[in-house]
Amino acid sequence: MILVTGATGTIGSELVPLLARRHAVRAMTRKPTFPGAVFGDLDRPETLPAALDGVTSVFVLVPGHGQDGPVQERALVAAARQADVRHLVKLSTSGVTFGATDAISNGHRAGEDVIRGSGIPWTILRPGTFMTYLEQYAAGIARERTMTVTETDPVSAMVHPLDVAAVAAAVLTTPGHERQEYTITGPEALSPADQAAAVAAVIGAPVRLAVRTVAETRAVFERRGWGGPRLESLLELKRQSGAWDHTVFDTVPRLAGRPALTLRDWLEEHAGAFTGGGGTGRP
Repeated sequence: MILVTGATGTIGSELVPLLARRHAVRAMTRKPTFPGAVFGDLDRPETLPAALDGVTSVFVLVPGHGQDGPVQERALVAAARQADVRHLVKLSTSGVTFGATDAISNGHRAGEDVIRGSGIPWTILRPGTFMTYLEQYAAGIARERTMTVTETDPVSAMVHPLDVAAVAAAVLTTPGHERQEYTITGPEALSPADQAAAVAAVIGAPVRLAVRTVAETRAVFERRGWGGPRLESLLELKRQSGAWDHTVFDTVPRLAGRPALTLRDWLEEHAGAFTGGGGTGRP
């Protein structure tokens, strides 16, 4: 039995059906409202033993870390030891691969250390920027045909969430991945201008690229109530990632056994968000 934590999130929602095709899978969530889901809360360690009962492998997805560090990983590791789990697969971030020092990368690095020190065979997955990052531009493109980015947004080998799930599925279900660290990217490095051009090609309308300063971005997000430490961490990650986010890895074709999906693939799946026809774009 494979347990997927974060089962309703961007990666978990892709991973659960992939695994369910051939393997016994259990989806852990705080709102178990669908078949195969069980209740579990990483902030409530007493809920974990039931979720882990009979589980041999766990996909470890932790949304973030507070001032006390990787407490959720610690809680999960303690319960996994008691349940005799035999493999932990931790979702981290590519910033760790390249020595990033922003708060997001530091948090994942600390979480990796807990998983490595668990005494349970482990694998670390480090995806780069998800293609879903473009969702934040969808409403602006739909309304004004304008994609407004920040001056520090890097050239990026963006990765499709389904590719991250496909690598995770391979690692969870085939041997030979213990004590391995895999960085996961898309198949090509694209600048913000390239990304805007890709959107334009899919929606069949020109998209203007506008660039604002970091200070302007900070002010916009603060007006929306999205400011504070998390925004500062993201801005710092974007600033640092200009040194590496363009790097392409062959992890998807090597482990998933097929070419990595392109940005156009993702955009065609979500075109409605960029035309005003519905989708996942945020205001």
